[in-house]
Amino acid sequence: MKKHLIIFTAFTTIIISSCKNKPKNEESEVITPEEADIMESDANFPEVACYRYASEKDTVLLQMEKINNEVAGTLSYNYFEKDKNDGTFEGTMVDDTLFADYTFGSEGSVSVREVMFIKKGNKLVEGFGEVEEVDGKMKFKDNSKFILNNAMPLAEINCDEN
Repeated sequence: MKKHLIIFTAFTTIIISSCKNKPKNEESEVITPEEADIMESDANFPEVACYRYASEKDTVLLQMEKINNEVAGTLSYNYFEKDKNDGTFEGTMVDDTLFADYTFGSEGSVSVREVMFIKKGNKLVEGFGEVEEVDGKMKFKDNSKFILNNAMPLAEINCDEN
């Protein structure tokens, strides 16, 4: 019995002494202002841009945020004597070309179609091509054959102008 009491006391002493260990003081890392600037510039902040085409009767408005090659935003078509299309898009920017899925409401229903815009200077020009329906979405048949609508370029605007 005395042997068990010694083992129990030794075991309890070890546990209690290990619980009383004070945590080691870790040195704080100091970041210089130059390092902070580098870290901030490396972070992925979205690039925000807005584009608009406006004539006497027609308006197209595109607002987008871009992080790396990923792009998302809103797109609105308001053509004279046609139903207005308002929606959102998500896609990618490959060099100067935006490919996206545009989800929009028109005539009381929701539809999805691919859209394509090419950036020319401070303008976006929409491209049109032959489409087909795939899984309920209108998709381009060939992503290399487009007709550009140069008659309706969307000019870059200050996003506060909307």
